Amino acid sequence: MLCIQECKIQNLAREYCKIFSAEARVLENFGPSLEVIPVYLMYRPANTVPYATVETDLTGVFQKYSVLDHTGRIEMRTGSEVEQKCCALQHWIFQWTNGNLLLTRLEGVDTKITNVGISVKSTGHQGLSVEGNPKVFEQFVSQHKCNYFCGLLGLRSLKLMDSLMTPVKPKGSRSPLLQRKMAAGSSSPQTGRKAGSSPRMPRKAEQDGRKTPTKPKTVDTPKMGKMV
Repeated sequence: MLCIQECKIQNLAREYCKIFSAEARVLENFGPSLEVIPVYLMYRPANTVPYATVETDLTGVFQKYSVLDHTGRIEMRTGSEVEQKCCALQHWIFQWTNGNLLLTRLEGVDTKITNVGISVKSTGHQGLSVEGNPKVFEQFVSQHKCNYFCGLLGLRSLKLMDSLMTPVKPKGSRSPLLQRKMAAGSSSPQTGRKAGSSPRMPRKAEQDGRKTPTKPKTVDTPKMGKMV
């Protein structure tokens, strides 16, 4: 159903944006970060239309930061600071998902984002019932211009990411800042659990250490007598 799909898409974008914002907060000059507001699904069995979505009412001037036109091209505004941060969020998620998911519609009031639309490179990505549209990704790579916030986040130029545009074996998504943060001694919010070793490993190693080595058996080799 359309309502369920809208909730799933926006709440998925919200989870990505949480990680993006966590990484942006440690950057001194990034300023206020973005937030994708949550959307809730409400079931009303007595109503003619039983399902409806509920979200926070945003007060202020409603803006369309990014839209997908009828030709499949992303129209991205880059005049304001919030618009440039939305561009950086698109770039960040594109890189995080190895070029498999892209935010194509971003609207809202100031840094509060809603009405999120996405495109996926292949149908069925992350269980989404969204038809794959690889042409949007090709156009995004060719038209995106990195800005100040892309630089702060250490994002790679999309012009140099040719490997993401060719079919590759799916890999686990990784934060674009992971390598730099690991070198600095801090990690992405989700890397701590992955980096930790299994709690059962020390016990196994201890048991292996208790085993006494077996003494190798010596085998007597027959001596050859002299022939007369």
